[in-house]
Amino acid sequence: MSLPDPLTSRAVLIGTSEYTHLSSLPAVANNLQALSDLLQQSDLWGLPAEHCTVVHNPTSVGAMMDPLWQAREEARDTLIVYFAGHGLMHSVESDLYLTLVDSHKDRMYSAVAYDTVRNELRASIARRKIVILDCCYSGLALGLMGAEDPTERVANSARVTGTYLMTATAANKTALGGLDTYTAFTGELIHFIREGIPDQPELLELDTIFKHARESLRDKNLPVPQKRESNFAAHIALVRNRAHKSQKNFKAKEFYGPIEGVRTGTIFDNRRALHDAGVHRPLQAGICGTAERGGAESIVVSGGYKDDEDYGDVIIYTGHGGRDPNTGEQTKDQSADDPGNAALIKSIMTGLPVRVIRGSGGNKRFSPPVGYSYDGLFRVADYWTKRGADGPTVLQFRLERIDDGSPNKTAALHLSRKLPPGRREEVAPGVYADRLLALELKQLYDHACQVCNTILEVPGGLRFAATVHIRGIEQPHLGPDDKSNMLCLCPNHRDLFKYGAITIEDDFSVIDQTDGEPIGKLLLKHEIDRNHIQYHRQHHTLGHRQLRDKLS
Repeated sequence: MSLPDPLTSRAVLIGTSEYTHLSSLPAVANNLQALSDLLQQSDLWGLPAEHCTVVHNPTSVGAMMDPLWQAREEARDTLIVYFAGHGLMHSVESDLYLTLVDSHKDRMYSAVAYDTVRNELRASIARRKIVILDCCYSGLALGLMGAEDPTERVANSARVTGTYLMTATAANKTALGGLDTYTAFTGELIHFIREGIPDQPELLELDTIFKHARESLRDKNLPVPQKRESNFAAHIALVRNRAHKSQKNFKAKEFYGPIEGVRTGTIFDNRRALHDAGVHRPLQAGICGTAERGGAESIVVSGGYKDDEDYGDVIIYTGHGGRDPNTGEQTKDQSADDPGNAALIKSIMTGLPVRVIRGSGGNKRFSPPVGYSYDGLFRVADYWTKRGADGPTVLQFRLERIDDGSPNKTAALHLSRKLPPGRREEVAPGVYADRLLALELKQLYDHACQVCNTILEVPGGLRFAATVHIRGIEQPHLGPDDKSNMLCLCPNHRDLFKYGAITIEDDFSVIDQTDGEPIGKLLLKHEIDRNHIQYHRQHHTLGHRQLRDKLS
């Protein structure tokens, strides 16, 4: 048994959380985000983002059905269709209807008949089809269900030959939406996919996940879901089991660092060869690894993004997401919440090495003429945002080679001035800062943090402080190595500033980006160039703005 092939599989996740005539179901939006993230995580399945379509708050039949039609045209291995929102039952025909934003409980024509969805599923040539319906029935309170068990009726009416079907029906909006993060049924599915199931095989079958979700809901006195399957669909393996001993006994060395027997410079014919060697496991995604585990394990640099810059020992790597799959153009802003981007950000925090693979489509100076080359271990040193070449905002990550004895091939030298060896501090490969400037700045502030005024002192009177460049002096920022571009901070505020958790306004107010509130004024004893603090604000706050937007 193996997982479905992510390259020839498709998922369409549909959900309506906001309604004009029905009660809102805010948890549905969380359902969509969580399921999309889980399906894309490489240690669970690794479905490419472009193969996982999210349809949130469809306003027309076309808005719901066009993505489904496209997915059923493309899917060859497995097709997953998910719907969450209000479900309506026709009072005469007893047919199931899936609701749109403007659907009305008394006007069935304002919703989408499930028969329409079922017909598309029947037309698909995908080997396996998975349907998950997490529907709430507002009509149940009006007695439209009759004496028959509503879950049984929906399961029967939604059945499609050759599929595994899960249905969840609830008698009221609390059972579906409630005050929880997720709806009841989907919340259980998310829990068992995300956490895994102890004492179960390494690959979790659909039926195993469903049965555990059903028992959990029964124990909580919530509506019990139904399921139907045919052609052995119950035995489809959906994800890897994170609770299995092979996953639970995680050791960093099993996923991070060099692969035994693979030397730097080894050439691989294709992505399948990389996968089989364990160098880069996804067959299409450029980033392997998850934030939940320890960060990115490996990346592929192959010229897929216009904003990539390759300097050999230093790589400016553009994050994932936002591209039109047909044209390759960047059409949407990238998100720090994207699983691949989140993994690279986590790598900064953990410091675990990332394997770098270069494809033939990259910078010809460092890339192989054909196939892919394994080019050693790098660390993720920093990340920021910028306006991309196509217009939308992109995330960028600076990766620096970890010295493994291979020949140095950097093209990113940036010396601010000629410095004698004793005064040079290497802040990045080939990038040197003047130690004397840092010492002078610390002495100016008597080693006090410019944000919190804290002085760190150990017995004997020795004081500690850190300096940081406001605009990095390395590629691609190329800020100056002088005091107008420097701050004296305690280690805590140095890291918070470096990663955009705090920023400085033009009036030198310090802003906590997690809530947008000021925390005080910057202590000033030297002149700071406002252009540098503006640059820092523009490039280092995306993740925190998105977090604030979620919480507001």
